[in-house]
Order: sequence, then structure tokens, then C-alpha cells
Amino acid sequence: MALAVACRPAPPLVAIGLVAPFEGRDRPIGYDVLFGARLAVRQWNAQHPNGPLALLVALDDGGDPALAAERARQLRGHPGLIAVIGHFRPETTRAAAPVYQGAGLLWVAPLIPADRAPEGALPTAPDQRTMVRLLLEGLPRPPRGRLWWVWDGEEAWFGPEIIAHLREQGWEVHEAFWQDAAPRGSEPVWFDGRAVHAGEAWRRWRQEGWSGPLLGGPGLLHPDLRAFWDGSGAVRVVAETRRVTDPAWVEAYRAIALGAEPGPYAPLGYDLAWVLLQARQAPSFRWVGRTGTWEGVSGRFWKTPLGFVGEP
Repeated sequence: MALAVACRPAPPLVAIGLVAPFEGRDRPIGYDVLFGARLAVRQWNAQHPNGPLALLVALDDGGDPALAAERARQLRGHPGLIAVIGHFRPETTRAAAPVYQGAGLLWVAPLIPADRAPEGALPTAPDQRTMVRLLLEGLPRPPRGRLWWVWDGEEAWFGPEIIAHLREQGWEVHEAFWQDAAPRGSEPVWFDGRAVHAGEAWRRWRQEGWSGPLLGGPGLLHPDLRAFWDGSGAVRVVAETRRVTDPAWVEAYRAIALGAEPGPYAPLGYDLAWVLLQARQAPSFRWVGRTGTWEGVSGRFWKTPLGFVGEP
């Protein structure tokens, strides 16, 4: 006797590319983002058993610009690829840009100020003028209103126009290389560079009697800064993401991250993976995520609030 077996067609499968540093100094960024995005994909698939089911394709660029471009090329032809999220550092993001532009891929460039994102990328962070306003809001002015703009030449999140934005706020801006800067008293220091250099400079300046706040953008979320910062004195960072303390979400993250605690990048990875899937499913949507309320129309999306100010 022949038996007829009814076979249900497999649900459609879509892929999201994630390129980030999983090795080297910046590996904490990559894994924080990865586990956040994996959690979103797992929850999405559980809620949409009939599809489209999501697959996360994660590649390591090691924080290296040349490798970032190579990883972007490897992703171009992946079956079912709907979008790419990457690369979480300014230099690797810019290096990969020509590949994504040539392929016509939907590409989200997180953390980069909106007016500094490469052409063709979908930025989700505030622009530099907004970052200046958010970070300096309510900041007391020292005598003479001097603010130090300090860079290290290795990692540049901001462009030269930000100096004009700072001066628009009424600050006297003193520019210096990180090893040459010598802030005094309570003068604020805005540091644009690697978090490890910000930490080394912060410790030296404190020993020399400086008592001002250390300011910065998303680069200072890196855990390297916390290795130097002892919690004393003000450290203020402006970024589009922050740590999440919701117990249920933290527990779900721990379960997928082998017990690791979520850092400041995890909720952004979670939100971006979910929003890309949501945008594919519905041209218009509104969704409350871990980093704000996301809205989308015709393939574009944004969130409110644009950014947060807090400790790293």
C-alpha cells in the first residue's frame, strides 16, 4: 500500500549580514553586537514560524580596513541577503563603502555621525551638530570657557566641521594631539580617538591636577576606557545606544551569550536586526526597541530619541 505524505513548503529564508571586529583589540564590540543581533533573530523566528525566517551571517573584519573591504565583497552574493550591518568603526566603515555602493546593497552604518556616514549608507546615529548640542547641554563653563579638542590620529569619528559647531555654542576651542594636550582646572576635553588613548590621557591629566569632564562620541563606549577610569570625575559620552538594564532582556541576552553581560553595543545590534526584518515585512511600521522607538517608511527608518548622553 502506498502512503501519500503531504509536505509543507519550507518557509522563506532571508539573511542579514553583520560585519564587525571579532578578533583583535575591538573584539568586545563585535561580540556584544553579535549576541544582541542573534537574540533578535531568534525571537523573530519564534514569532514568525511561517516566515520569513531569518539567518544572521556574521563575518569578522578584525577592525582592519583592508579586511573590511574583503568581507564586504564576500557578502555581496550571499543567497537571500536583504541588508548588511557594519562595521562599527569609522575606518573600516569607510573602507567597505565602495563595495556596498557598487553592489547596490541596503547597508546600515551604525554609530557613525549621520553627516559623516559614507554615501549610500543608511545612518542611524545623530549628526555632529546634534551630538554637540546633546553632549554640551547643561555643561558648566570654566573660566574663559575653554574646551579642548583632542585627537589621536588613529580613529576619527568626527570631521573638521565639528569645531565650528562647538564654537557656535560659545566655546573657545583649543586643538591638540593627545600626547601634547595639557588641560587645566575644570576645562572640558572632547576626545576623538581610541578609547585606550583616552584612558591613558585621562589618567595622566588627573595626576597633573586636571578636574574637568572627559567628553566623547561612540568610540569612548569601548571597554578600554573603563580599564583606566576609576569612576571618579565626569566622563560623558554621546551615542545612539546605551546599556539596557531591563531584567528580562538582560537574562535573555545572557542565555544566548553564554552568561556574558550585555554591553552598550548589544541593544543596538538587537534593534537593527529586528528593524531590518520589520522593514522588509511592512513598508511602514512603528516598533519600540531597546534603544528607542523606531519608525519606517518606504525602506527608510529612524528612531527617537536620536541619541543618549551617559557614562561609558
